[in-house]
Amino acid sequence: MSQKFIEKLSPEKKKMRELKFQLYTHGAETRDSITGWASLIVDKNENKTFLCGEEQFDNPNRVHLYSILEGLNWIYSQVDKKYREYIVVNLFTDSVYCVNILKEWIQKWTEEGEEKVLERPNGDLILKLNSHLKTIKINPKWTSKTQNEYAWMVTKKANELS
Repeated sequence: MSQKFIEKLSPEKKKMRELKFQLYTHGAETRDSITGWASLIVDKNENKTFLCGEEQFDNPNRVHLYSILEGLNWIYSQVDKKYREYIVVNLFTDSVYCVNILKEWIQKWTEEGEEKVLERPNGDLILKLNSHLKTIKINPKWTSKTQNEYAWMVTKKANELS
């Protein structure tokens, strides 16, 4: 009687292991309607990609959503089209608003229809985020700005830009 302890990994399971990312994001407070944002993407091999910039937003929630979208757009563009369905992103943000959108609200809002979503504040960005959710598995987690080195790095960079 033998037991099979090691299962041979299918190509799909191998891709799933390779396509796990950590995304740390932050949107800084406004200064004359200029907001700084930063996203840090960490892959399974601890390779880091830093994205950052300044945008003209008068809404702090909007800049947080924007930083998430920029990180997701980068990840999505780096993965071959046939493997995008295997992308898993652990998202770390200090925005309770963004975590709630991803965990609870976006599903309810999109069921009401695209027009209703667009009536909401930041509706255009929420629809873009929803389009990523159709392909990418996102696990949103709230994190303090100082909880770990990566969260601190994105907060510092975004604040420098605003």
